[in-house]
Amino acid sequence: MAILTIFWHGEKEPNFHWEMRQNSAAQSLTSEQSTDAYQIENHELLKADLNCLSQMAMRATVHLVIASSDAFTTQVQLPKKAQRLLRKAVPFMLEEEVASPVDEMFFALGERSKNEKLEVRAINKNYLEKLIAEFKNAEIEIKALYLDNDFIAAPELGCRLVIDQQECWFINQDNERWSCHTDDFNWLIQKYLATDGDEELPVAIPLEIYAGQECDSFVRNLPVGRFAVEQNYFDDRYQFLLDNQSQPINLLQAEYEPKKETSSSRLFLIQSAKVAGWVLAAFLVYQTTLIYTLSEKKQQLVTQQTSIYKQAFPKVRKVRMPYRSMKSYLSKIGATSGEGNFLTLLSSVSNEIQDLSKIYPTNLSYDNQRKELKLDLIASDLMVLDQFADSLKKAGHSVERSSETQRGSGYSSRITLKKMASQ
Repeated sequence: MAILTIFWHGEKEPNFHWEMRQNSAAQSLTSEQSTDAYQIENHELLKADLNCLSQMAMRATVHLVIASSDAFTTQVQLPKKAQRLLRKAVPFMLEEEVASPVDEMFFALGERSKNEKLEVRAINKNYLEKLIAEFKNAEIEIKALYLDNDFIAAPELGCRLVIDQQECWFINQDNERWSCHTDDFNWLIQKYLATDGDEELPVAIPLEIYAGQECDSFVRNLPVGRFAVEQNYFDDRYQFLLDNQSQPINLLQAEYEPKKETSSSRLFLIQSAKVAGWVLAAFLVYQTTLIYTLSEKKQQLVTQQTSIYKQAFPKVRKVRMPYRSMKSYLSKIGATSGEGNFLTLLSSVSNEIQDLSKIYPTNLSYDNQRKELKLDLIASDLMVLDQFADSLKKAGHSVERSSETQRGSGYSSRITLKKMASQ
């Protein structure tokens, strides 16, 4: 996405300048490309006509650059601990240095310089909020707010000075920077040299001068022998600033920080994540309910197992694992030698009972010593009872019947079943 940089100049100046650059290659668009894309030929516009850039701003990231004379630039020596308290502590530390009350100023914090001092920029809150409101009314969203002299990178050694028309920007190797009128530079640099170190220093300080106009007379007025001057010239002030590889401090911090833009795809992903979250929550609730229900059923089955075990083994007092105990007992009696064991007889009986409406067992007991199974049952009629007994005999069992007793429409009887010895 392209970057639209708006140089707002001073607060009282009526004009502003704009530049458009591609974000990837960081190369300026030509005037012809700008005209074709946005139908704006003039890069110098009146501030009253700011809304002319609204269409252009919709396709770019907007950076606003204000004059350094409308803000306060300094460095503060602070401990590296208690980083959370920096924003509260800095205003009170600079209370004696700023002209306005600190509660009327907004302080933006940057990174620490080479001298371990914290970079601080301060701007009047009313002016800052006025700028934000003015761009909002023009339907232009500001992503970053910079000072113009912050675009000048600090030199590796010595000092760097930028001169354009009647304005000077000064910066040294420790990133200390200030701006002034060209007529005031001589006495300010004398003050800087007086506080910077020994005036009898034999080595000249390297000074890189970048100017937009001829500055030989300016150089001749510098303190004699204190600077080793290197002069450079530029044609376009704005291109020169944008070409510098510096990291300016964004003044839009804390409560003035722009909100992150939510695109349609991002919004769709957020909504999808919310739906997935609700589905997952419902699934977890369902699984929890299911686990609770199964636990209750398991507890009921354990209670039933215990009750059945007590009925089958009334002499046993302590019941620890009824299911395993009954399974072990059935396996034991099922593994008894011979073919007349309990499981064999039970299998034969169950195979011959085809319809419970005709033959209905009511009680079952097994004598392990005698190898016989006693079955109490109710038959629908005597013929059905006779057929059931005959089918057991054909299966190779010895069948003894007790007398039948009529019970309602059916007949109850007891059948004693065991395997024939010959079989």
